[in-house]
Amino acid sequence: MKQEQKFENSVLLEKSPEEEVDSEKIDYTDEEEKYLKALQVRLENAKNKRSMPFDEFDGLSYDEYWNKNELLANTQATQSKKDVSEVSYQSGTLRTKLFSFVSTMVSSNLLPEVLAFNESNLAERRIGTAIGDIIDKTTELEDDEDKKIMRYYELFKQGDVFVEEIWDDRDIVEKEPVKNYNGEFRVKSIKKKVKPQKGVPKRNLVSNLSVYLGDLTKYNIDDQPYIFIVQYKQYDDAKKIYGKFENFKYVKKNYVGFSGSMDNALINNMWRLDPDMKDGMVEIIKYSDKPNQEYQIILNGVPMLPIGFPFPWGYTEYNLVQQHYRPIRADFAYGKSFIFENKNPIQLLDAMIRLGYLKTCQSFLVPMVNVSGRVLSSKVLLPGKMTTGIPPGSLQPITPNIGQGVTNAEFAMIQEFSQMIDAQTVSQTFTGVPEKGEMLATQINALQKQSRLMLGVTFAAVSFMEKKLTYLRLLNILANWFNPIDKVVDEARGIINNRYRIVTTEKVIDKKGSGVGIVYPTDNLPPSSTIATWEEVLEEKNGYPVEIVAINPQALKEARLTWVVNVNSRDKKTSEISKLLLSQMVNDARMMGLPLNQAYLQEEFAQVWEQDAGKLFAPEAPTPMQGALGGQPQTAGMGGQVQPTVKKPILPVEGGKLGGELNQPSLNPNLSE
Repeated sequence: MKQEQKFENSVLLEKSPEEEVDSEKIDYTDEEEKYLKALQVRLENAKNKRSMPFDEFDGLSYDEYWNKNELLANTQATQSKKDVSEVSYQSGTLRTKLFSFVSTMVSSNLLPEVLAFNESNLAERRIGTAIGDIIDKTTELEDDEDKKIMRYYELFKQGDVFVEEIWDDRDIVEKEPVKNYNGEFRVKSIKKKVKPQKGVPKRNLVSNLSVYLGDLTKYNIDDQPYIFIVQYKQYDDAKKIYGKFENFKYVKKNYVGFSGSMDNALINNMWRLDPDMKDGMVEIIKYSDKPNQEYQIILNGVPMLPIGFPFPWGYTEYNLVQQHYRPIRADFAYGKSFIFENKNPIQLLDAMIRLGYLKTCQSFLVPMVNVSGRVLSSKVLLPGKMTTGIPPGSLQPITPNIGQGVTNAEFAMIQEFSQMIDAQTVSQTFTGVPEKGEMLATQINALQKQSRLMLGVTFAAVSFMEKKLTYLRLLNILANWFNPIDKVVDEARGIINNRYRIVTTEKVIDKKGSGVGIVYPTDNLPPSSTIATWEEVLEEKNGYPVEIVAINPQALKEARLTWVVNVNSRDKKTSEISKLLLSQMVNDARMMGLPLNQAYLQEEFAQVWEQDAGKLFAPEAPTPMQGALGGQPQTAGMGGQVQPTVKKPILPVEGGKLGGELNQPSLNPNLSE
């Protein structure tokens, strides 16, 4: 008799909810049933309204409009050929112009700036800069530059983009390697542990088809009465995320339609927003109601959260950003896409090119009338074909001049369409494609100026999107980033302190050049003199300047600060323009006889050319006084006497880690030092 062995190494062996739960229906209270009925009405109304045809989309529903944009943006044929003689052709002009917009916006190097103001409307400069550094670090760690390309692409392609800001603190499953494994099919055990990870902020691009808006007359998403996101995952994937919820055991893998009144379908666990979804999938609906501060998660018709549950992300705004490319109306919730805005002239151009192609083919194989009285194959018209028994004149062109090909007038019309499209979008010179003929510098400058004017609204849309995303990231950081991640024992004082995340960033430090900034959250703020000592010690030890800002997390959360986010476009420090501007600045200053700080210029020069200033420039020769004192730098006191530099003790920081920014006195001493 075979002895069965029990394995618990795979999620596939776990029981399904049908095996664990006898009851299929949750016993709701009267109040809960009333809430769920109203919620079902809201979800279905939002779906039905979006499914209606819109005049703004040429009579298409939003789903049809979305699919049309996808086809055109990816140079796919939107119609099937009705005749063999038809040519399925798209020039790809739309896609080329689309990516020229994306590349232009990516190279614009939009950088956010965070400002903080206290109740007296005075700037808390150190705090604003420190929070800005944390935002920069979090976007760098999640590789936001790659996500930025997809955001811009989606914005121009669909006319709207939706980006979700989340705090990702999901547990990670880790399995230890099996030691001494020799290819056996069965092993005694595979050690597995669930490891909690430190939460991190993340941005997720959400498909436009997944987002449903409560009121299609609201232009700004912040004014929406409610919104919800619909996503689909495999049952096992959904269980990893939501399996800890009490009601997850009622989530069914298979959908059975409700036979009674559909108004009660959600209550009876027999409702789906999409009744055609496949078995084994979980429909995830994340519902948000900003006016009432309510949040709900529905999995295959089963609510996971208590009625009236607050927003879990820690702030009162929607955690979803919507940005329009071009507005349609002030009372319409969607924008017009670059694709849909330019599809008509480009489709006409493609049609003209298709006809020109057919006419060129016609000039090689001219349509003929056979008057010979015999059945002839079309192969008799092929080059070098010998056909006997046919008198001269048996094949005649069906109309005069039919084989002349594309005429000058027709070619001029194609050129006219191309120039019209360039005028409405951006010139080929601006996108990197050379214009035909010789272009003077003044002409190129004029075309680029025209293109920049055309990009004005586009640039504004992208800037607004980055501003909204930065503001949501700011709220996310204030709500979650400064929570303690561990406890440490202070043996000297005999107390236990909270340990927080410490952020280190490379930056240009005012009056010192390139260095390191450190954001140091702590419950016990050191005085400014201590921070200044730390900075000097770290600079002496590492050989580069350091700026530290210490922040009290609790005071930061309780402070009534007003936050302002600005987004500016700056050329990258290492760009060719930056090199030219630096050279021009130095030359102009010398022509005007202005004294220049050579140390600062060396730092700037090294940064622009991506070099190490310490290696690029030779050290200055020591002065006679410095040489006499062993080369140590000296400082002159009040009476002109030379004061030796006092070497400070090394900063006692765990693991040599710190991180931070700025050393100026704060306007709010309780907030930071």
